[in-house]
Amino acid sequence: MTITFGERTMKTKILVALALLMCLSAAAQQRKYPGCVRYEKSFLVFPGDRSAQDAFYAKLDSLIAGIGGDVNVWQVGGSHIQAAYFPNRIMQKLDSIAPRGDRGFLFPRRLADTNSDTTYVITSTGMWEAPMLTRNSRLVKPRYGITGFGARTRDPKASVSFNIDPHGDSLWHFNRLRVLGYASSERAYPVVICGADTLYHSPDTLTESYVFDLPVHTDSVTVDLVIPQGESFVLNGLQPLSGRTGVHFFASGVNGAKVPSWVDQCADLERDLQLVKPDLAIFGLGINDSACKASEFRPEKFKNNYRRLIAMIRRVSPDCAFIFVTNNDSYRYVRGGMTYNMNAPAVRKAMMELAEEFGAGVWDLFGVMGGTNTVLSWRDAGLVKQDKLHFTDVGYKMLGDMFFDAMMTDWKNTKE
Repeated sequence: MTITFGERTMKTKILVALALLMCLSAAAQQRKYPGCVRYEKSFLVFPGDRSAQDAFYAKLDSLIAGIGGDVNVWQVGGSHIQAAYFPNRIMQKLDSIAPRGDRGFLFPRRLADTNSDTTYVITSTGMWEAPMLTRNSRLVKPRYGITGFGARTRDPKASVSFNIDPHGDSLWHFNRLRVLGYASSERAYPVVICGADTLYHSPDTLTESYVFDLPVHTDSVTVDLVIPQGESFVLNGLQPLSGRTGVHFFASGVNGAKVPSWVDQCADLERDLQLVKPDLAIFGLGINDSACKASEFRPEKFKNNYRRLIAMIRRVSPDCAFIFVTNNDSYRYVRGGMTYNMNAPAVRKAMMELAEEFGAGVWDLFGVMGGTNTVLSWRDAGLVKQDKLHFTDVGYKMLGDMFFDAMMTDWKNTKE
């Protein structure tokens, strides 16, 4: 049976309408949350042109209707993203309305002595050095890319194993694996153990990564390393691939990261963005850039750093849409304790100006919290941790829900 363009358009509208029925009214949603949450302020605002965002929605329409290709989303930030609850919630919500794509990038963060994403299990053997991108270290730091992590080993017994579906309650599986990293010479390289098979890579010259074709679809493998004496290998990440068409969600977060952390310190970021080619980039950088006295925060410098990041993304994906997430009301670390961070309004203003300049959207988290001096009420409601900076697991999941609802409402409004 042949489906006409008009029938396809109608199918798209019906599917989108069904998806949007999941979103309750603002009043009903507000009742779901503690009184400190200003849900009525949870919406996307576009100070300038919004055509890139509308083009992103058009791609979602086509994907849902079964007449379009992949949709790629990249969320980048600091600890709010590394915590994983916020991006994973958005990813899960997108899964509920559109075909699921691939899982994104994995990394054994325990090697860097930092918190991990609990939705997958990843372990390692052998001796590794994994200095954090954002920490001072006596160790020689590796090259970093889109994950913001790197672990070096000289140990021939080193390996990494992971299970992408440890609870057995999802559809994650893959039949291809990309290993991001580099060796001291061609004598050192990874191999993949999949069941009884030992697999060897095909080189990807575009990203200098190692690609393995698996004999079956699986949710877990082991990456062993061939490392002769005197050689070394740096692991930057793992990317399970399935070949499914859908929404592919990628999250890159490193505790303490600022905009320059990604632009200046991740030498392979632009190269690795070729693996994502985002249709939408969600920016969550600003809380660490502004962790200083109000007199020391330089909005124009902050905007220039973002301009460099946006230029990098546009070189890879010229039609990418952008959404800025403003800083939460918070405290910042100082010697001997915490003090109130007065820079959230200045960051919001800078992001609004950037959004107007680049035709981007803004989700005003600062406004959703209620503005200045509201973080304590969020802490008392169990949504923010005692440090008055980071959210609790419940808080991060709630942010994911509200961000998704804001995007769905904006999507709906484009059809009215």
